Amino acid sequence: MASIIRIRGVGYSGVIMLRPLGRGLRDTLDNLLPFTLASFAWWLSLLLIVTAPAGTLALFAFADPKSIDDHLRLTRQEALAIVRRDLLRAWVIALAIGVPALVLINNIAAYHDGDVRWLVPFWGALLLLVLGVGGVACSLRAVHGLAIGDALRRGAVLTLARLPQVLIVAILLWIIIAIGGILVVPALMFLPTLVAATVNHLVYDALGITIANPLAPTVERQAEDQRAKGGKYSVG
Repeated sequence: MASIIRIRGVGYSGVIMLRPLGRGLRDTLDNLLPFTLASFAWWLSLLLIVTAPAGTLALFAFADPKSIDDHLRLTRQEALAIVRRDLLRAWVIALAIGVPALVLINNIAAYHDGDVRWLVPFWGALLLLVLGVGGVACSLRAVHGLAIGDALRRGAVLTLARLPQVLIVAILLWIIIAIGGILVVPALMFLPTLVAATVNHLVYDALGITIANPLAPTVERQAEDQRAKGGKYSVG
C-alpha cells in the first residue's frame, strides 16, 4: 500500500480537473447494461436500509475502472462477499459522513432565509466536501483495500489536497443528479454507478496510478500496423 501514502495535488487546468468526470461518463456509456444492473442492485440495498453502506462499497468495487472489462468485472458472488464482509463496518463510514452532512443540511434548511443566510454558501461548500470525503473513503476501502479508519483519514487528506477539483466535480455531479432526478429513469438506471466510477477515477488520478485507455490500440495491434506500413512501402 505504499502508493496509497503518496497523494498528488492537481494543477488548475480545466481539462485535468474534469478528467475524472469525463472518464466516468465514458465508462458508464461503454458499460451501460452492467452499470444499470449494478445501479438497480444498489437501489435494492438502499431499500433494505441495513445493507445500504455495504452495498455502496460493493457498487464502488463494481465500478473500479481497472476491472470493468467482461472477464475482470466483479461477479455477483464477489459483490455479496463484500456486502457480508462490510455489513457492519461500512456503517462507520456512513455515520462518520452522514451525521455532519445531516447537521449541515439542517443548517441550510433552517437558516436559508434568516439573519445568517450569508453562511449558507459556506455550509453548502462544506456539505460538498463532507460528501466528497465519504465518496473517496468508499473508493479507498472498496477498490484499494484500506481499513475503514485509514480510508476515512486518507479520504480527508486526499479531498483537501484536491480541494478545487473535488468541489468542481461534486457540483457537476449534483447538477447531473438533479437532472436525472427530474427525468427519474437516469437516476434509477446509471447515476449511482456514474458517481462511483467518477470518484474512483479521481482517486486513481490522485494516487498517481495510471489506467490504460480502453480505446488505445493494443501492443499486438500496433505491431500489425507497423508490419502493414512496412509491407506498403516495401519494393517487390
